[in-house]
Amino acid sequence: MTVDAMKVDAKADSSVLVLKVGTSTIMTSDERGQRVNVANLSRLVEVISDLIHKNYKVVLVSSGAVGMGCRELGLEKKPTDPEMKRAVAGVGQSRIMRIYSELFETVGVRVAQLLVSQRDFLEQQRWTEIRNTIEACLQAGVVPIINENDTTNTDGMRFGDNDNLAALTAVQLQADGVFLFTDVDYLYTANPNVDPTAEPMKVVSEAFELKVDTREPGTALGTGGMGTKIAAARTAHCAGIPCGILHGKHPERIYSFLSALEDEAESTQCKSSSDSVISDASEEPMGTFFEAPEGEQASERERWILSLPVVGDAKITAHELARDDVRQAIMTAAAKQMDGWKSLSGTGHHGGVRVYRDTVEIARVQVVLDEAGACSLPNDPEQAMVLTPAVEAQ
Repeated sequence: MTVDAMKVDAKADSSVLVLKVGTSTIMTSDERGQRVNVANLSRLVEVISDLIHKNYKVVLVSSGAVGMGCRELGLEKKPTDPEMKRAVAGVGQSRIMRIYSELFETVGVRVAQLLVSQRDFLEQQRWTEIRNTIEACLQAGVVPIINENDTTNTDGMRFGDNDNLAALTAVQLQADGVFLFTDVDYLYTANPNVDPTAEPMKVVSEAFELKVDTREPGTALGTGGMGTKIAAARTAHCAGIPCGILHGKHPERIYSFLSALEDEAESTQCKSSSDSVISDASEEPMGTFFEAPEGEQASERERWILSLPVVGDAKITAHELARDDVRQAIMTAAAKQMDGWKSLSGTGHHGGVRVYRDTVEIARVQVVLDEAGACSLPNDPEQAMVLTPAVEAQ
């Protein structure tokens, strides 16, 4: 097969899945100290190999560079000094890729390392080139293993956590699902470690209307908590992509989500409005499943806008929404609140602004920041805005 022949749509003949594994799954700590959780990684590799055999294309977003670097250097926790943290990430990233390469080789799967930064998403052309590279890997039968480039990124221009990066990668690829592996079985109504009344949430149909207490720290070596996973699910929801949260110790549970997606597709084909996506409790996913909204898929430009770094927030009232065209009302409200929006890097770049009615995000607006820090809005609301599914409920 020629290189040109591989440059076809990676979704043409199989579903694309984005899997994210965090430091809490990759690493473990006990009386013996910090070490690699080989059992978890081996199960994950076996599942990915099986998914590929079943004709899925899989992208793996993997955290763990800093955690692995801490282990290699004998550090008990992440360094706070930025330069040392980047150095530790460099040590850990090379080590973790060696582990992945050796494990995947045992099941006959080839891998590629892709280190990306938030800067790669600032211009639509660059964003498209990254997507094309990932799709070329998939067409070549290679599993892309993606991580944020912690060795060069600065705090001002970061994805923040790999839950966000996984969601943005899924949006970028217009994937069929994004799955976030964590250290709990479900998303709960509150932190089950401190609240005995916390209840598991199995199916969430409206990600933006979800109100749960997610106040919890990440692990000593990781960055994310459950709040970042909800934010990632909402990002995927905007692009019409379902999201699953499941325990990293049991990666085989992903099959229950895939069965649910198949049921959803069959339900849509049958046009049954009375049946739920998952009607039988025995068929519920073994984790928390954020359903994708019905309707048209997001356009390529809308997906790029969702991928832009957030530079600020704006608020709009129900009265403002009611008295004008929705898009024009949002642009008018945003224009009045631009003073606090600043460049993240001291250079000119595109950014995104979240627009809220009360506590619910109803839109994401593209803005332009110049080198002096001044912010401006594009003239065309149709081309510079993504309305979230929540706007229809307003």
